Amino acid sequence: MHLAIAEKAINMLCDTKGIDKAFLLDKNDIEKIIEFEEKDEQMNSLYFGQKHNIGVKQALMADVLIAFVTNKEYEWPKDNLKIIHQGEIIGRDISNSTEIKRYMNSNDHCVFGNIVINFRKMKELKHTNEKPLMIINSNHWTEIEKIDLVSEALIASPSRLTDNYIKSKHSSRDDLHIGTFLVGLKLIEKVPNETKIVHIVEN
Repeated sequence: MHLAIAEKAINMLCDTKGIDKAFLLDKNDIEKIIEFEEKDEQMNSLYFGQKHNIGVKQALMADVLIAFVTNKEYEWPKDNLKIIHQGEIIGRDISNSTEIKRYMNSNDHCVFGNIVINFRKMKELKHTNEKPLMIINSNHWTEIEKIDLVSEALIASPSRLTDNYIKSKHSSRDDLHIGTFLVGLKLIEKVPNETKIVHIVEN
């Protein structure tokens, strides 16, 4: 059952615009990715703080784990990263290029790639020992969640360490690829017919 659903999910991914390759990850892959993600969370950044990749942790707990590599045509998930300090959101990821340019011309914000941080709040970090927390969430893959026996499908953005590992398993030219993602599928186990009959009789 797992392999059949994984194959269907991979075919759906490969039919999605901007996805160059998708493949199933085995137990050895998952163990390595867990190590990479744990190592990555131990690396603190002055501005981004302690990373807490909730999305990847959720994906790693799924019954099936798939990786996919994107090209420039892929539409990246939106608004899945927030930087929080003392309960206040001081930074977030932005997917709209026009909005990013507006922040780049602002004296009140700093732009790091697609991450925008409140400049005034960032300066205040120098006067506190409490580091910010970078929260990275997952996104639901609603199309696959409509399939029988799939209870939840989450797309998560991995660390650079995991990103490099996934790309190393892919043989095409690196300059075509701009990102990698993980997909975790939680499955509903089939209920034996005997159990169904008993349930009907009892009710």
